Amino acid sequence: MPKICRKSATSLLFGGLLLVSSSFGIAQIYKYEDEQGNVVFSDRKPTAGDRTKGVEEVTLKATNTTTATPPRAPSDTPATPTEEAAVSYSTVITQPASGSTIAMGPGNFSVTAQVTPPLQAGEKLRLSLDGNAVVIPQKSGSWALTNVFRGAHTLVVERLNQDLGSLHQSAPVMVYVLRPSVRR
Repeated sequence: MPKICRKSATSLLFGGLLLVSSSFGIAQIYKYEDEQGNVVFSDRKPTAGDRTKGVEEVTLKATNTTTATPPRAPSDTPATPTEEAAVSYSTVITQPASGSTIAMGPGNFSVTAQVTPPLQAGEKLRLSLDGNAVVIPQKSGSWALTNVFRGAHTLVVERLNQDLGSLHQSAPVMVYVLRPSVRR
């Protein structure tokens, strides 16, 4: 049988007691008021010489615990991207109404469009007048047209993806522009 020196035995005994007491959480908490009237919480009971009032032992309720969620096993097959659900786009020119007449003047009017769902990152709108793009694609759904010639014109708003490919377009809207003309 091996011999254990007295110092090692004492260290082992002390370490074991420390381990056991800490694992059970045997710490008492005391609540009292100090001499200035402040509430104090401590793990040491105040001594008789301290000027304190109302020393109480605080009993803590049991700690809430929960079991850990088991980790998921890694999949043998690589994850494949799911196909995007078919998105139902709506693109509508809200102003001017189809069949509107733009009154006498310089041929200036506004066009507004509403899109659903809202534009995503990289998506833009393009306004066409008689099949020709009026301005570069933009994020906004409103345009101010100036100096539009007299006559009937077809407006279409197109929703574009980040590569400027068409995702959806509005129904054509017909407008009639009246402008003064000079006969010679």
